[in-house]
Amino acid sequence: DRAVMAGLGIRRVFDLRSEAELARDGIGEFAGRVAEHVHVPLVRVSLSPFDPDIDWKTVNLRDRYLEMLHEGGAAIRAVFSALAADTFDAVVFHCSGGKDRTGVVAALVLRSLGVPDATIVEDYSLSEVNLAEAVREYRAQLEEAGLDSSAIAYLTSSPPERMLYTLAELDRRWGSTDCYLQRIGVDGETLDRLRRNLLEAG
Repeated sequence: DRAVMAGLGIRRVFDLRSEAELARDGIGEFAGRVAEHVHVPLVRVSLSPFDPDIDWKTVNLRDRYLEMLHEGGAAIRAVFSALAADTFDAVVFHCSGGKDRTGVVAALVLRSLGVPDATIVEDYSLSEVNLAEAVREYRAQLEEAGLDSSAIAYLTSSPPERMLYTLAELDRRWGSTDCYLQRIGVDGETLDRLRRNLLEAG
């Protein structure tokens, strides 16, 4: 898939994983070779289900999503700055599974573009379907890591209510997405440039 991704003009890959995940799993075959790899951890802790140091039976992902908003200002600011650049190239941002940290950042971007919450939540909920094949492929390894069926189902799920809760709490705690972004250093000029880059003139 490297040639396909390169053909999309992707020049930078923002890696939202923790230091521990990066050290264990590396950066893959696209970032660092075809595109620039930019490591911007969204939270300090690992969120990989393969991490043996975490008791996944006690993890509450709704709380973790809010931790991402509280701790991830620098990473979110970096992604928004890239999307708002005057010389704009396509970028990718990712985590380990592509639904939790990636989902929160994607929700912020989409909200900044005026996408309705119902569409954002629907987009987020598709992650569970799209991850199903990978879950089947890695189920044996997940079980070896100590996860039972209920923990695997929980960690790989993306129910609409989880993202709805996150967006509602964002509004309750910061007032709006724009207010939150301003609080972490993403100003109105950056948002104007981001919208210029990502929205079609109409």
